[in-house]
Amino acid sequence: MVWVSKSLATKIENIKILSRDLSDHCPLLLEINKKSTFKKWRLNENLLKQGNDIEKIKNMTKEYFKYNDTKEMRPQIIWDAFKAMARGFLIQLNASKRKQKELEMVKLNNEIEGKEKDLKANPRNQSTKRALDILRKRKANWDMEKIANQIKWVKQNAFENANKPGKWLARLIRKKRQNQQIIAIKSKGKIVTSDENIREEFKTFYEKLYTKETINPEKIMEYLGKQNLGKITDAQRLNLNKEITNEEILKAINSFESNKAPGPDGFTIAFYKIGQEEVIRFLCKLMNQALQEKIIPETWKEAIIIMIPKENSDGLDVQNYRPISLLNTDYKIFTKILANRMKEFLEEWIGEDQTGFLSARSIKDNVRIIIDAIEYYEQNSQKEVGFLALDAEKAFDNLNWNFFKLLLEELDFGFQFQNGINSIYEEQWAKIQINGSESTKFKINKGTRQGCPLSPLIFIFALEVLLRAINRDEKLQGIRLDNRDYKFRAFADDLICIIENPRKSIQDWLSKIDEFGKVAGLKINSKKTKILTKNMSKEKQKELFDISGLEIPAKIKYLGIWLSVKNNKLLDLNYLSKWKEIQSDLEKWSNLNVSLMGRIAIIKMNVLPKMLYMFQNIPIIRKATLLNNWQKEIMKFIWKKKKARIKYSTMISPKKQGGFGVPDLKLYHDACALNWITEWTKLKQIKILNLEGHELRRGWHGYLWYNKSKIEKQFGNHFIRSSLIKIWDKYKRQFHTKTPLWLSPLEANHRRLLGWRDWPTYKEILNSALNTNTTPQLKDLQEIQSINRNVTWYHYFQIKESYKKDNPEGFETEQGFWDIICQSNKKVISILYSKLLEWELQSEGTTKAMIQWANNIGRPIYIHEWESIWRKKIKYSYSTDMKENWLKVLHRWYLTPKKIGLMYKKANNKCWRCKTQIGSYHHMWWSCKKLEKFWTMVLEESNKILKTNFKKAPELLLLGLYDQSIMVDRNTDKLFTFCITAARMLVAKQWKSENAPTKEAWLGKLIEIKDMDKLTFLLRKSNGRAMKDTDWSPLEDYIKKITSKN
Repeated sequence: MVWVSKSLATKIENIKILSRDLSDHCPLLLEINKKSTFKKWRLNENLLKQGNDIEKIKNMTKEYFKYNDTKEMRPQIIWDAFKAMARGFLIQLNASKRKQKELEMVKLNNEIEGKEKDLKANPRNQSTKRALDILRKRKANWDMEKIANQIKWVKQNAFENANKPGKWLARLIRKKRQNQQIIAIKSKGKIVTSDENIREEFKTFYEKLYTKETINPEKIMEYLGKQNLGKITDAQRLNLNKEITNEEILKAINSFESNKAPGPDGFTIAFYKIGQEEVIRFLCKLMNQALQEKIIPETWKEAIIIMIPKENSDGLDVQNYRPISLLNTDYKIFTKILANRMKEFLEEWIGEDQTGFLSARSIKDNVRIIIDAIEYYEQNSQKEVGFLALDAEKAFDNLNWNFFKLLLEELDFGFQFQNGINSIYEEQWAKIQINGSESTKFKINKGTRQGCPLSPLIFIFALEVLLRAINRDEKLQGIRLDNRDYKFRAFADDLICIIENPRKSIQDWLSKIDEFGKVAGLKINSKKTKILTKNMSKEKQKELFDISGLEIPAKIKYLGIWLSVKNNKLLDLNYLSKWKEIQSDLEKWSNLNVSLMGRIAIIKMNVLPKMLYMFQNIPIIRKATLLNNWQKEIMKFIWKKKKARIKYSTMISPKKQGGFGVPDLKLYHDACALNWITEWTKLKQIKILNLEGHELRRGWHGYLWYNKSKIEKQFGNHFIRSSLIKIWDKYKRQFHTKTPLWLSPLEANHRRLLGWRDWPTYKEILNSALNTNTTPQLKDLQEIQSINRNVTWYHYFQIKESYKKDNPEGFETEQGFWDIICQSNKKVISILYSKLLEWELQSEGTTKAMIQWANNIGRPIYIHEWESIWRKKIKYSYSTDMKENWLKVLHRWYLTPKKIGLMYKKANNKCWRCKTQIGSYHHMWWSCKKLEKFWTMVLEESNKILKTNFKKAPELLLLGLYDQSIMVDRNTDKLFTFCITAARMLVAKQWKSENAPTKEAWLGKLIEIKDMDKLTFLLRKSNGRAMKDTDWSPLEDYIKKITSKN
């Protein structure tokens, strides 16, 4: 049993050791449960990639709705019947395609039989043998769609995914875990191993979990009535209850990613993306009826629940699995529309202390507030504080339906929207899927399904009631600063409370949370809930423990970041401990058979995300030495602890500039730190800024632009501020050479005194002469007051004094890079990193390799030619190995006899093939006599295949560069690129061989590239439109011609 895979382990019914008879080993008799399992239908998305197939499906849909969309039949029945009919049509279409391919296979088999007879008659005929080899290869790779399904994770997957970030590498570098297979589970103190028993145990657990709790609706209404939540506005209600339109449905459809697992009906989102007008129109009718009449199709009530094991947990316990509901795609389109509407409302209604699942809110703000709070209590050591990290048991699964339904009613959400929600949370059924088989269905009566677009929004909507109750209760004290309370931060069910004087108030806090839990279904796990205390002695901590019964650890983990009572431990608790794990991983992975690009991909996929998460949440590293040392370890891993063959600057250069895109940790850390600093510039996050600068005398702009941090030492007496300002000072003059427009002189000097919310900036108070060469002047007082009413004549005098000091340096006349960053909400870190990398590499112009190539071919290679290689030719292939070959050749990675001769005095510097000439890079790739015939053959055969007339030249065959006056379409250019790439890969493979590659080997490699390219196309995510694949017919015609001739 020890060698049996997890997928078979649960299916073995009996094992017997039999007597020895035929050999000296005892045979084993293994009885495997061969019960037939129902294979669930799933749409074959290859049917949605060719234009003619899409047209057939559209015609089928038109015909169905033409004859069946009648008033006599309920729309819900019409829709479910349509899905059943469409499923049958697609099965039939798939079968006809398979039959057609089988006929083509018969024809190919006949050709092979004919060639085999010819070979038997004349065994020495090499041309017949070559033709037979080609036909056999065609047969082996003929049924592309079958192969696409059967060897998805074997040859094609290696072709496309080997050595690049993705599941292929993830499986390689992680310990092998067949997470989909659950081989054993605890049941009533015993361990069960059969599929039936495991499935039944999960079903029993979740059936009990989702059983409706008896919570009196009147108590819920009484609780909600006490909260004084008010009503939503008429504009909000109008937006929530408006009729669903075709445009909304299309927007929802296009928002879903392709290649996601479908629900019980088997239809993926690709089916809805092919632009079937009748489907969109009928869905619109169906959804609006749900809003009006609270009726939905029966298939929208179904779900299949699959189990995802939690990290680092006991796999024998059913509670250590996360249930994910696979829901029908049409249902998800409906709930996505409701979610989009609800999200707009929640972004206005939910307080700023809750950041989950809403746009323009960041997880880092939660960590930032807690770290700033720890810093606040460090400077106010007379105050006792506890940071309560709550752990809710199955928070999403326990949410009471009546609670959020009545909450919608309390806020007066409107008839249609409430109908939409009620239609979903009226009746739900599910089946548990374990090891490929399903349980019987059972009813769900509470919780929000993880996998539904509405689920997280409903949860944070309900949780906001508790958070408002905490905020209103004056007995529950947190930090009180500038008329603002800092009592908690929430990200979905990750809630941390800031409790001042916890010995006195902890019971009030717990009672408040328990009161909410009794009506909403929220259950706190007291064993996992912890409280981190600061400014409390051991005796006081013990007293707190006796009162609350909660664990008081030395550190807690919040949103993946370890926190302690001293911020100076953040580095050790997070960065240093995490890097030890990464070091251990790098050592384990160092012996993997992975290429250069593969090792870079491992860093991008497994190291960078871990470090980037910490950079984003705690950008506190002051010493570049630490980051540089980590970077050296990364480069050692990439180069297998050998000497680097390519310059570091080339390695970190972007791929679009011919680099390898190795991430630079120092630049990423600086980019994340600058992202924090944008808040000091924008001055919008007042709550964060007030806490982060609670003791500062001046405004943030004073420290950013006027260098006040060097005068006022208290600015640096803050663990976060001191590291951030150091990074800002490093780049400030690269962002701005003159006084920036975002600067507010009043805020810089009088923030503490005035305490305004909005501050006039130079962009607003300087006149329109900014766009001319004249010196910009201040607007008069009346104009400035029209922008900001708070400005008085005295403030105007202060602005004038600042203007006089700033004017000699000059003002920027237009928005600079930093201004644009401060206005952006998306991909800020990526944009910042790209700019910092650009500055880092600005001294790197033309590389040594580029100059050497120009010398080799005897003419300059222009930058647009290099860009055509970097941005077009390398991107033609899906294969990372092919891309790597391009980059290695371009950057002269390969060691030549000449180079080895310079490294070792006794080494022979003559070419390994001809053994007469010095083996320079150009010679080894091009001018060696033994290679000349090979390159001539490659060019001649490529011209025959593509019907082109290219002339032999090293820049053509090695770099793919040809005269731009030669008109070549994209497909021809792509195929020629594959032709020369196949040739180069063979030369590289036989680098130290005495023989040049053969024509047969080149054709074989080209056919392999063709087959893998076709397979990859079939496995591409379907986007609902006819997809353009590579036209390989010129090569296929060529192969047919040479095989028939032979």
